[in-house]
Amino acid sequence: MSSLSWSNTRITVLEYCQKKYFFSYYGYALKSIDEHLWQLWSTLRQLKSLDMRMGEMTHKILSLYLHMLKKHGEVDIDRLKQDIKKDMEQIFSLSEKRDYSIYNKDLHFWLSEHFYEENTEGKLEETIQKVWKNLDAFIASQRHQKVKNWFTTAHHIYIESPGKPNFALMKVDVEKIPWLEHISVMAAPDFGAMFGEKWYLILDWKSGKEDIQTSGITDQLKVYGLKVLLKQWTQDIGDRTIHMDEIYLPWMHSKWWTLTQEDINNIIEKIIQDIEYQKQFIVDQDPIQNIPLSHQAFKRTSSEKKCISCTFRKVCTLLKDFE
Repeated sequence: MSSLSWSNTRITVLEYCQKKYFFSYYGYALKSIDEHLWQLWSTLRQLKSLDMRMGEMTHKILSLYLHMLKKHGEVDIDRLKQDIKKDMEQIFSLSEKRDYSIYNKDLHFWLSEHFYEENTEGKLEETIQKVWKNLDAFIASQRHQKVKNWFTTAHHIYIESPGKPNFALMKVDVEKIPWLEHISVMAAPDFGAMFGEKWYLILDWKSGKEDIQTSGITDQLKVYGLKVLLKQWTQDIGDRTIHMDEIYLPWMHSKWWTLTQEDINNIIEKIIQDIEYQKQFIVDQDPIQNIPLSHQAFKRTSSEKKCISCTFRKVCTLLKDFE
């Protein structure tokens, strides 16, 4: 059992629906309730929707492209696209068979649409085209040329490697912060560059719908900035500059901010408050043991709209018989 962890995704799920939070992070507890429920949950936890897979594959193709560009200076784009297409077609074909006895840790059963027998006709090609379009948009943008220049001018470049997470690199050194000593926080930007000792740039790709309501810097970006500072053994920005860009594909719309000390202070306080909220759902509020309360302590959302698209909706319905 690992200690309690915090991430922007995790707290978002908890605020979205407590029961979904239980299934996402504590579903293993179902084994002591009913073997069938646990097996069903074990399958569902590996599934994601086509939209989510499109986002994953967009991050993958951009990451592969940037790694190749940095290493070789040029990339066979058509070959890269075809390799991604082949991978998606292969995984889609296996997913379509709905044989969950052949679980592969690299495939993760792939699609929730197939599990729930929804119509996916034409959806694979549509998704492949979206992934390709996102890559094309980046390559055609001014941002692309800037990134190429950074490869030669930056002192250090970081490019995420989707599918091969390096948990040591992802770790945020929050043990240096009082009240977070035993909490695990993971964060890794899509792209980062360091110029000299005090100028940092972080890029975050977004493949979903642009959130026009968000005017301020996101918690996710603040955590990236906090991670940079903590690696320098400080929480104070001082005379450092940390520039953040949130880039929406395929339109290449960009939102950018320069991180302030207030942003850093706010995210530290936010993480502490979120942990206190999360601790309400574990036995004795002990973050080290991190044992969940009974599934009955996790309330369902009252929103039917949220339930309709939830991957866990089948196991959630069946669990009602045990409540």
